[in-house]
Amino acid sequence: MRLSPSYNFFWLKTFVVAAFCLLILPLTLGSQETLLKVDVAIVPKTLSRGESGQVILRLTVPEGVVVLSEPEFVIEFKPSPPITFPKNFFTATDLELETEQQNGRECLKLDKIIKIPFSVALDAPAKTYILEGKVKYVLQSQQRGWCLKTASKFFSSFSTRATVMKKKSSLSSVSSPTAK
Repeated sequence: MRLSPSYNFFWLKTFVVAAFCLLILPLTLGSQETLLKVDVAIVPKTLSRGESGQVILRLTVPEGVVVLSEPEFVIEFKPSPPITFPKNFFTATDLELETEQQNGRECLKLDKIIKIPFSVALDAPAKTYILEGKVKYVLQSQQRGWCLKTASKFFSSFSTRATVMKKKSSLSSVSSPTAK
């Protein structure tokens, strides 16, 4: 059975496109600039059961790019059984982020760190966990003439101890005998 020249050309074309996608395309995607850099830390890094901690986020964008306060700025966390957040997601308003006007648009001021509190469950096993989250946002570059709605994922590890956090008793609740 003999194959037609058009059939062979089809496979050659398919091979060339596949090679381009596998070899060339990753090189061009790797050279893209980072639009929103998310630095994350958990403080303290090791927590006892029942202890409270904070997720610390620092967000930075390149020069000439701003994060718009509307239509969307949300920080959300993937559910992680040992820790509990006060809410499922946090908006710019929830986090009390300051805004400023740039080119007639309301933008977020990202010069301060963002602190989000959480607590560790009393029955949390002692081990290392990875906290996963995502920042959903809209970027704008007035100079380059574009606007982009996207998301950036972030990760940070933390550990839990087997000990339970003890509440400190206040001195006012302790009574001392008085001598008469």
